[in-house]
Formats: sequence, structure tokens, C-alpha cells
Amino acid sequence: MTKKCKKCGEEMYQDDQGQWFCPDCILQEIDPAFLDEERDDRGELTRPYVLEPATKQVSIRLAVTDLELAKRLAKRKGVPKYQSYIKTLLHEALLKEASQG
Repeated sequence: MTKKCKKCGEEMYQDDQGQWFCPDCILQEIDPAFLDEERDDRGELTRPYVLEPATKQVSIRLAVTDLELAKRLAKRKGVPKYQSYIKTLLHEALLKEASQG
């Protein structure tokens, strides 16, 4: 199930407690000083972790040719990690399929 933000129209996500939120609107509400990379060491995080939907590690088998193609396409599109590219493709396909039925 997907929802659109009433404020900006972007896709909303559910947190672990079932609350819906819009990452784009949350970013607008955050004090810019909080995201200032010069102020302190933020570690590995590029955005506040609360803005990302919950994930779960899974293992799947893919054809070697599909995996190589995904790596090439990710590189061509400027996506540094092919796993992120595959995750994005899967997410988009699932949303499309859900909207059709």
C-alpha cells in the first residue's frame, strides 16, 4: 500500500510503528544546522536515518547475465552500488504492479 503526501504529493513511507511520513517534508522541517557537515562528525550517514524506510536483508539467486547487466546499468546511471539500483528497480516494479490490480 502506498500513500501520497497531501503537502507535496511525493510518496510516503511507514516507520516501524506504522506511522506514515514524507521524507521530503521532514527534510524541509529540519534545522539546516543539524545537517551541516562542517559542525560535527556524522559518521557514515548521509541523511538522518529516520528518513529511510525499514529494510530487511534477504538473499536471492539471480542469473549471472542479469547481475552483470544490472552492474553495467547502475554504473551508467551513476549509482555507486548495483544493489541499490536493483532495489530501486524492484520497488518501482512493485508499485506499478500494485497500482494495476
